[in-house]
This record gives sequence, C-alpha cells and structure tokens, in this order.
Amino acid sequence: MKNHTAILLAALVVLTVFAANTASAADTASAADTASSNNSTYNVVYADYKCESWSDEQYPVIDLFGDKYVPLFNDSENIRDLHVNKLARLVLDSNETYTFKNNEKLNLGNGYALEAKKIDIDNETVWLEFTKDGKFVASQNISVNTGENNKTWNVTLDNVEGENNIVVMRVYVNQLFAGVENNIVRIDGVWLIDYANARTLNIGDKLGDFTLKEITSGVEKSNLRGLVFKNDMNNSSVTCNIVGTNYKCGSWSNEQYPLIRLFEENYVPLFANNSLTWQSNIDKPAKLVLDSNETYTLEPEEKLDLGHGYALEAKKIDISNETVWLELTRDGQHVAEKNISISTEDNKTWNIVKDNIQGENDTVVMKVHVKQLFVGTEKSIVWIDGIWLIDYANARTLSIGDKLEGFTLEKIIGGVDEADPGSLTFESVPASNCSAPSDSEKVSAKFTNKSMEPSILWCKEFWGYISMKSKQTFC
Repeated sequence: MKNHTAILLAALVVLTVFAANTASAADTASAADTASSNNSTYNVVYADYKCESWSDEQYPVIDLFGDKYVPLFNDSENIRDLHVNKLARLVLDSNETYTFKNNEKLNLGNGYALEAKKIDIDNETVWLEFTKDGKFVASQNISVNTGENNKTWNVTLDNVEGENNIVVMRVYVNQLFAGVENNIVRIDGVWLIDYANARTLNIGDKLGDFTLKEITSGVEKSNLRGLVFKNDMNNSSVTCNIVGTNYKCGSWSNEQYPLIRLFEENYVPLFANNSLTWQSNIDKPAKLVLDSNETYTLEPEEKLDLGHGYALEAKKIDISNETVWLELTRDGQHVAEKNISISTEDNKTWNIVKDNIQGENDTVVMKVHVKQLFVGTEKSIVWIDGIWLIDYANARTLSIGDKLEGFTLEKIIGGVDEADPGSLTFESVPASNCSAPSDSEKVSAKFTNKSMEPSILWCKEFWGYISMKSKQTFC
C-alpha cells in the first residue's frame, strides 16, 4: 500500500507541475493574442492616378483610420526608400473636367488654388499659378501643342519635412477653348497633397486613440513599407452631433443642410425639401458623395461621373432658348431629368427629391446649379458650378445595438431646435473583449496548440493507470 501511495503522490506532483506550466503557456499565448489583436498594421499600396493621361502611372498611398495619406516621394525615388513615416493627406486625385477663364481661380481645397494668369490662344499656351492661402507657390507656362508629355505640369518642392524634390501636385491641361467673349482653359486631371501640413511620425506618436509602435521595411513594389499602431482605447462613449453646414456652391451660400461625421466619414441624415436642419431623420443617414463648388463643363450627350455609380448627362443644349436638358442616372439607369432654363437665377437650381428612401418621402438627394451656357467655335457647352449629392441608394436605418466600426449604437437623440439638432451616441468595445468565444469555443480553444496535445493525452493515460491501481489496492 505504501508503494501505491508513493506512486499516487508522485503522479499528483507531475500533474501539478504540468498544469502550472500549461497554464503559464496558455496565459502567455493569450497575452500575446490580446497584444496582437490590439495592433493594426497599415501598409503602403500603389494606386492608379484617376487622370486617364496618367493611367500607366501610380503613386504610393496609405489608408490611416479612414483618411488617405501619401508618403512623400520624388520622381527618381527608389521604391524601398519611400518616406512612409513622412505623410501628407491626399487632397485631390481627380479626373473631373475643370474650366476657368483668364484671372479666374480654381479652389482645390485646404487653402490651395490654381489660377489661369494668361490664356494665349494664338500660341496655344496657358500660364498657370499655384498658390496656398493666397501666397505664391509655383507657376508655369504650359504649351498644349508640343506633345502629350508637355501637357502635364509636375510641381515639385524642396524642404518638405526635410525632403527635397517632392512631388506635391500634378496638373493635366487638355486644351484651350476660344469663346465669343472669353477664352477658357480645360483641365482634365488634378492630383494634390497637403504638403504644407505634412508631418513626420516617430515611434510613440499618437493618432487619435492609436500609438505608433513600429515602422516596417519594404522590399519591393509588391511588399512596401507600413506602419503598425497599437489601439490604446478602453471602454468609452463617442457622441456624434448633427451640425448645420453651408453648401459650398456660392448660389446656395445662405442655405444649410444637416451633416453628421461618423468615424471619419461624412453622412447626411435624410431630410425633406424645405425642412429645417434639426428636423432631419438622424437615424437614417446616407453618405455624402459631393458638396462641390467646382466648375464642370459638359458638351451635348457628355456624361459627368459623380462617383458611387451616379452620373449627370447633358442630353441637349439649346442656346437659342437658353435651356439645357439634364438627366441623372445611377448605374446607367434613369433616375430623374429636367429641362433647366438659365434666364433667371431662381430657375438655375435643380433640386432632385425622391420618395420612399428608407420609408421617407420628399427627400432631397441632389442639387445642381447651372451657371451658364457657352457657345464655342465647335460645340456648345453647359457650365455647372455647384453639385450636392448623397448616396441615397445605400442609405440605412440605424437601430439601438447596431455596430459601426467596432462601436455599438447606444442612444438616438432627436433634434429639438437649431441649437440642439440631434446626435448619436456610440459605446466602444475594447479589443480584448471583441468577438468573445462561446462556451463551446472556449473548450476547443484549450487545444489550439497542437504540440501540447500528446503531453495532455499522456497525462490522462498516466492518471487513469494510477487511478486503476489505487482502486485495485483499496478494493
């Protein structure tokens, strides 16, 4: 009996030590998994320029928390030497058509502007000037008759976060246009970064609730550098408020629409025509596609791509009667159309309203302002200087408990008046508690480390043998 007792005690010691080691290993693995789940890696990728004339070229971009940034680069840079920790926000990557006259400025956003200083039809040149907050940055006289390569103006600057020869803007001049009153320049491509507000990131720097933990190295174009951030966020609530926002179009500058920013994206709560901002349906948001005061020009039967599948086409331009027939489509399907007269200012705006959008009627989905019609030497064109559009086709109705970007909707507070137009409150979920396993998952998770299974099985067999011997002894 003493022998069996000794064997039993020895077995208990072995099991105790093994259990301790197993627990320690499991805890270490769990801690590593939790730390890993708190980390987010953002890699640089190469994106095609939207301008068709640069369709065979690419630029580096990195998406950080819903915003696109461009690592500083120059034309001669080796791919492995990208300054991934020196970032500038991407302001524009556009293949839209912009037109402007002599001494007219094109607002590019973030304080940047492009001005046509002089349009010379005889010599087929245009003198463009680039400014920031009204101050001169660069200028160039561009020829449109000396080959396709000369139609692109690459603006490079020195001493951007300590780097030289950095590409900050690209402009493609399509052609010059001689009108009966004014000459205009047509630009079909603009790419711009906010170089003036570029920043250098160092290990330990914070962006919102994230801390930069690591800067990874790239090897080649298919494996570029990246940034690894640690999520520092604990349980917290985030309140997103509706704000009354002025339309960018100058003709609607005295009007506002409701806007709510949800996790780095702009959304518009559905609202009825002629309603006030605080009367919007805060729980029924649609993504804002466009709020633009840019000048767009269309020839007859030419389409303007608005994004998200929406397009605007000039079906017919009637110079004699001063009217233009416009049609809105989505994914090639007819949505709405109108023959717009430009004889009076009141008639120049087309408000598109639709019924049965998430159960709401008379909902404003788009606004278009027609500036004027233009008679050219070959074709007539329509000038549009204001477009506002929401992605009504993908609007959604939010309910308590719905999740967005790892946040759970906790409260829906309706609008009361202009000072209190309403809000949504979200509660965050800590990374360590995300996707908590069920009871069955917890059991199976114990054996995810395959190298531990033989030892566990051996231990079970050994304990069974000892138990059997014990029973034989004490029976």
